[in-house]
Amino acid sequence: GECGMTTAIVWLTKPDDVEDGLAYGTEDGYLAIWKRNCNEDKFTEIYCDRLMGCQDGQEISAVAYDASSKQLAVVHQAELSVSIPKHWPQSVAFGQIGVRGPDLWTFGREDGAIYILNDKGKVLKTKTTGSVIGHAVLNVKEDAILLDDVSQGITLYKLSSAE
Repeated sequence: GECGMTTAIVWLTKPDDVEDGLAYGTEDGYLAIWKRNCNEDKFTEIYCDRLMGCQDGQEISAVAYDASSKQLAVVHQAELSVSIPKHWPQSVAFGQIGVRGPDLWTFGREDGAIYILNDKGKVLKTKTTGSVIGHAVLNVKEDAILLDDVSQGITLYKLSSAE
């Protein structure tokens, strides 16, 4: 579309609300949020803006949403809240909810590292996977991390072994 190809997408669900939505990022650095009205089963765009920081914007490479805290995490190279040297997140996910909020997990493509950050952006733990990560999914309830290793295929880890 006019905002560029979609590069990351996540469902936005709230347990206390019948309406849900989705957020997506594009190759040109646009972040859009669409809301779905369950009565009509159609989506309406409620937000769309280009995240700036560079001349032409930067690709949004990953998004994650935590329903309990209603927090949205966006991986965008031009807007850095936290910088980890030589780590370029390919995927992000919310993990265990701590006293202050959920932990944020970042999965690096080239370094194959998993970083666990607290709600202030402090690195709590690091794990090296030895994989080139194409995408990652975290399931806290099932104690599982599913990694798309671009050279070997899908890899399943126990979440507790990464913590």
